[in-house]
Amino acid sequence: MRGLHRTKRMLGFAGIIMGASIVVWWKLDASAPEWTLWAGTAILGASWALFVYVIVARFLWVRKNPFGSAQT
Repeated sequence: MRGLHRTKRMLGFAGIIMGASIVVWWKLDASAPEWTLWAGTAILGASWALFVYVIVARFLWVRKNPFGSAQT
């Protein structure tokens, strides 16, 4: 269960960090180009969508494959 969608989850997490960093860069540096706000926001949105997708997919997998002590 822990390894389920691990790569997607890590990509989502890295994207959230990167998108937030880009938006903070835009906010703190007056010489930052205007596209950085839109790029950072787009990366944040896509990364959060991927992160939520992984959470839902893992939840659905657990519902289809319930843990039972009789299975071991």
